[in-house]
Amino acid sequence: MNGATEPTGKMLYPPEYEEFAKLVKKHVVYSLVLRVLPGDITTIGRAEPRLGKSYVSVLVGIQKLITNELVSVRKRMRTIGGKIVEEKQEEFVRVVTSQLGANTYKHRFGNYVLLHECEDTVKAYIQGNEPSLA
Repeated sequence: MNGATEPTGKMLYPPEYEEFAKLVKKHVVYSLVLRVLPGDITTIGRAEPRLGKSYVSVLVGIQKLITNELVSVRKRMRTIGGKIVEEKQEEFVRVVTSQLGANTYKHRFGNYVLLHECEDTVKAYIQGNEPSLA
């Protein structure tokens, strides 16, 4: 796609915007998962389930994979001229201000949707699949 245009032919957003918006979503989900995983790893370690070491090692492995993926997302953002300016948590949504080139955008992600995206991401990694964040 070559970006959206008005009927007058005037550009509404740059051609890279669709890819950039997907990268912003991935960044938000991966960042949230990485904030939650350390607490989950600690909780499972303290609970001492019979297979606790296995669970912990699986989550630590997922943590490493997501960290690497987040680095790739940030690199790709920089490559196309984008960056995250600010993330704010509000009562029902997470508001992300981003910049692509000279343009600034606000993305709003519902907390409930993000929770499910985070869960689906972790499940995908546990199952050995690529997460489908689109």
